[in-house]
Amino acid sequence: MTQFKLPENEYLKVGSTEFAYKKLGTEEGIPLVFIIHFRGTMENWDPLMLENIAKERPVILFDNVGVGYTDGETPSTIDTMAEDTYQFINGLGYQQVDILGFSIGVMVAQSLAIHHPDLVRKLILSGTAPAGGIGPSHPKMEEMMYKSEGSEEDAIETFLFLFYPETRRELGKQSLNRIFSQKTKDSTLQVRDAQLAAIAQWTNDKFDHAKIQLHNIENPTLVINGDNDIMVPTENSFMLSQNIPDAQLIIYPNAGHGHLFQHPVRFANHVNTFLNE
Repeated sequence: MTQFKLPENEYLKVGSTEFAYKKLGTEEGIPLVFIIHFRGTMENWDPLMLENIAKERPVILFDNVGVGYTDGETPSTIDTMAEDTYQFINGLGYQQVDILGFSIGVMVAQSLAIHHPDLVRKLILSGTAPAGGIGPSHPKMEEMMYKSEGSEEDAIETFLFLFYPETRRELGKQSLNRIFSQKTKDSTLQVRDAQLAAIAQWTNDKFDHAKIQLHNIENPTLVINGDNDIMVPTENSFMLSQNIPDAQLIIYPNAGHGHLFQHPVRFANHVNTFLNE
């Protein structure tokens, strides 16, 4: 198991909100800001993946409004979450950053790039959909997302969906063990309900409108997913890569929504290669 440890929390007051965040990696370079998945906190990234990315660049993890160690109440729209993200990054004093989002974090990343294009140098969109994209296809999804609590097995099924040989399932378990070993704070039910409302609004939007906005994203973009994502169906990744002008697409074989947890080192290498181009 990796010996990599997350640094202590730092705090930044922006208006009435005190954002919790962590800085790691190199001192020089364009920072890479991570935006986490549904109900996740900044402690939900695989440390093995972080370790390999942070060797080459500054990395910033943060809890958005109402999530984890950040105070306030989580908003119920993606655009408001994106504006809160902008205020946090702006409060740190950065004029330009790279953005990596996963799942709902990529919805936030898309909105951030659309409304604040000068802030974003490059985008990495992992396991998500455009507004008005294709919704979840598995009947177990709604049940899992509305659970107030969940076991490790629930997390594996929800985020990784390993309908594959045991060797693939074991990769997910190893990643989750690394994540759970560093977890100290969970999200509240208010976060769950607000994020579910935001996802519903995003999904129910008209793709024709979203398509126009995607065409206006000029940032170099990397879209990554597994070949069998049933939480946010893999077809959405093709929709993103086909409509963002400067986008490239990577699909991992025998992988699901949690492809970055199944392949943390491969994912880190792809991220670094793209950002170093």
